[in-house]
Amino acid sequence: MTINEAVTVADAVRTRLERSLLAGDYSAGAHIKDSHVAQKLGVARPTARVAVQALIADGFLERETGRSARVRLFSVQDVADIFRVRRLIEFDAVRSVCQGADTEPIRESLAKFSEVKGDQDWETAAQADMGFHAAVVAAADSPRLSRLFQTISTEIRLLMALLRPRYPHVSTLHDEHTVLLNALAAGDQDHALQLWAAHLNDAEAFLSTRIREEPAQ
Repeated sequence: MTINEAVTVADAVRTRLERSLLAGDYSAGAHIKDSHVAQKLGVARPTARVAVQALIADGFLERETGRSARVRLFSVQDVADIFRVRRLIEFDAVRSVCQGADTEPIRESLAKFSEVKGDQDWETAAQADMGFHAAVVAAADSPRLSRLFQTISTEIRLLMALLRPRYPHVSTLHDEHTVLLNALAAGDQDHALQLWAAHLNDAEAFLSTRIREEPAQ
């Protein structure tokens, strides 16, 4: 196998693992051993190690010295801080969009929910959710605001995996975002902000309760 081939295989393994993480197939704090990844996906252990290391570098996994990698753990304080930053970013974006920004890219992002293949396809639903919120931030036409949102995007995506039990039917998640889009399109800033606050507050409350109730790994 050439170096390029090895890198390609490691990238494929990394993508496969990332999709599993975002689908909620691994619980928070679950250990991801190189040997298990290699065995499960039928690749060499060094290739699995490269893939796991890439996910550590991207913030999806963490590894203490001398220990196997594990899925990122979040405390209630972490969740509160992430949502505090989300509100700062997204509320500002909502205000900008309500002042007359083009909502068509946001509408196109919402259409991504049509690619979800049933209620078990949470990874695609989570991507559609993330794409919607990123499109709203992008519509504010502030490169710095978009870059700030990007800095917490990995954490948001991992928290989306924990949010899965809140939405047993993906259609409910889609409908919530349809209501948000309609408020943006109407240009009613106060109403849009109220809906946005309720949407984020509900997610934060669910995540905080789940983290409190689930024992540490």
